[in-house]
Amino acid sequence: MRRSVSTVLAGLVGLAATLSMAVPAAQAAPTKAADSTATVADRLVLEPTDRGYRGSLQVELTYQGAEPGRATYVITEPVPGSYENLEWGVTCYSGGDRLPDGRVRVECDVPGGELQPGEQRAFAIDFQVLTKIQPYAMKAKNGRLAVKVDGAVVTDETFRSRFRSSTGSLSDPQTYVRDQQPESGITAGDLTLVRQPDGTFEGRLPLTVRYDSDAPHNGLYLFTRDLPAGVYEISTVPTDGCAHFCVPGGQFMEGEARNFDLVFTGSASTPLGDLGEAGIEVQTDPWSSAPVPDADPSDNATTFSITAVAAG
Repeated sequence: MRRSVSTVLAGLVGLAATLSMAVPAAQAAPTKAADSTATVADRLVLEPTDRGYRGSLQVELTYQGAEPGRATYVITEPVPGSYENLEWGVTCYSGGDRLPDGRVRVECDVPGGELQPGEQRAFAIDFQVLTKIQPYAMKAKNGRLAVKVDGAVVTDETFRSRFRSSTGSLSDPQTYVRDQQPESGITAGDLTLVRQPDGTFEGRLPLTVRYDSDAPHNGLYLFTRDLPAGVYEISTVPTDGCAHFCVPGGQFMEGEARNFDLVFTGSASTPLGDLGEAGIEVQTDPWSSAPVPDADPSDNATTFSITAVAAG
């Protein structure tokens, strides 16, 4: 009988302990970041501009964390090379993953910094496609956007992509087919090196570089050969952040041509007169992990004559 009473008491104590542990679960749980929400526009419209097509995907985020937190987004671009925010200074966690079709998927911070509890934030993700404007609407592959709050995915949506025609239409879109190979070319004038007050020489080589493709690229780069001893290039006019070895101005629009000068210097021992010919070549993304050959390499290189003269 005592054993039965002890058993009952033990059961009551265990029940009480169980109830006491269960009480907090009956209380309202604190709001977590995972309760946050985000909405993504279901369509990206790329509008015709004087430099290809541009468009923005609108996103709205409601943060429900109990403490300040951060959010990121993972964007899969609809067209290779079209995602633009990386160029505008948005912090991303790598250069992204390149998909088999050339598109990039990358994770970046939601702009605006830390989110406060209850905050609603709207932001835009920008795209540009440097292709000729067409009189008909076009469509591309669907893009995809996921939004993460404190590492937890709160939305993961696909969105359609449309190019508005030059007449303003989005109806009956044709499939946009982008070039697979770059097509660059270069022409050059001649280089005259003029003696400077300190005895060295300086001169400018006029160049024209063109790009007749809409294949995605980061930039076009210059390589010289067969220069006379003591003569070498030092900068471009206009200048760019990559010094003398890139074509200034960044990515090219399809069909765009740029005129600029490549500045050369020569040592004080450079002889006056005809110094012969040298060569210059333009290459598209030569340091890419998987460089794509030019569609027509016959116009990728040219020669120019070099003359050194006394100051006039």
